[in-house]
Amino acid sequence: MKVAIHQPHYFPWMGYLDKMAKADKYIVLDEVQLEDRSPMVRNKFLQNNGEEHILGLSIRKKGYREKMTKEIELSDVKDVLAKHSRFIQMNYGKTKGYDEVWPEIEHIFSKDYKYLIELDMDTVYAMRKLFAINTEMILQSDLDYDRSMKKSNLMLALSEAVNADVYLSGRGAKEYMNDEDFIKKSIKVEYQVFSYPVYKQMHSEQFVGNLSALDILMQLGIEDARKVFWDNINDKENEQ
Repeated sequence: MKVAIHQPHYFPWMGYLDKMAKADKYIVLDEVQLEDRSPMVRNKFLQNNGEEHILGLSIRKKGYREKMTKEIELSDVKDVLAKHSRFIQMNYGKTKGYDEVWPEIEHIFSKDYKYLIELDMDTVYAMRKLFAINTEMILQSDLDYDRSMKKSNLMLALSEAVNADVYLSGRGAKEYMNDEDFIKKSIKVEYQVFSYPVYKQMHSEQFVGNLSALDILMQLGIEDARKVFWDNINDKENEQ
């Protein structure tokens, strides 16, 4: 059984969803600290002038560095989400997929969230549904594991908690991963292979990548976006 582990993102990018789709179980980290400039609180979208734009969330700053991500509270959430809603409608309103995608996410912008984790998880669940990803999702806080563990040891403890025999890691984790510890526990470590697919964007002659996966859904529509997403996964698996 293959497990992947990651913090939730705000309307995640395609690499995040690619990792989820390649796993049998996906553990969502909610008992770690929030990193500065984290995708939990910001992501990139495309403006109708062809330039990327960051939509960010506001959090209550007092003591946030000592809190776990599940404890981080949002600030001015109604105003912030109203601005994000207007941005998406203004900049994606004429795209091919807007009329079918917007009704699937519109409810998110009208909810009065207290915690960051609640908002992020709603965006992750929405994107998971839109891309037809059926991977089981589990919160870190729902698992029984040694909570003193950090970094590579934490990934190992969580992998053991769900009886995984393969851990799918992001390539950026190589600098702190200790593969030998996993091997000793009979867990194979695999590193994600992902390259960003190029697709037609309505307002940009030159492709702009590394955006929220909401962009491809809006640009192509749900069916075509799913095809690009899953074809990209199958192509990479065939190369290995």
